[in-house]
Amino acid sequence: MVHKKLLNFETYKKIIIIILMLMLGIVVLISIAYVVWSLIDKVFLNFNELDFQRSIIDLFGLFFLVLVGVELLETLKMYTKEHVVHVEVVLLVALIVAARKIILIDYTTTPSDIFFGIAAIIIAIGITYYLIKKSSYYTKTEEY
Repeated sequence: MVHKKLLNFETYKKIIIIILMLMLGIVVLISIAYVVWSLIDKVFLNFNELDFQRSIIDLFGLFFLVLVGVELLETLKMYTKEHVVHVEVVLLVALIVAARKIILIDYTTTPSDIFFGIAAIIIAIGITYYLIKKSSYYTKTEEY
């Protein structure tokens, strides 16, 4: 009886993940369309030399936002196949989000402690990613 309930829970979990993937896929497609429209609008239709730098920074932010969505889709896809969340992928998404924040930050009005906080986060994520990759490298070489 318990095994049957567990099987039903696994089925529900797969259905929920598939629904999440579909919704995230729709959001990513809409985001891509918005990035394309913003690029056309800001560069070709409403080009303004004075506002060009801000427009490019905004476009980079939108680009990174789409990239985060794609990486989250990849994480969900890997979870459905292997039933394991890969920490490397999650850390890469975190690095992309941190890079997006750095690109979008207003350097003139942001206090310096925010910069130190972002730097600490990036260093922590980078060290964690390095240690995980290093440990997985040694695990793979020991298997042979």
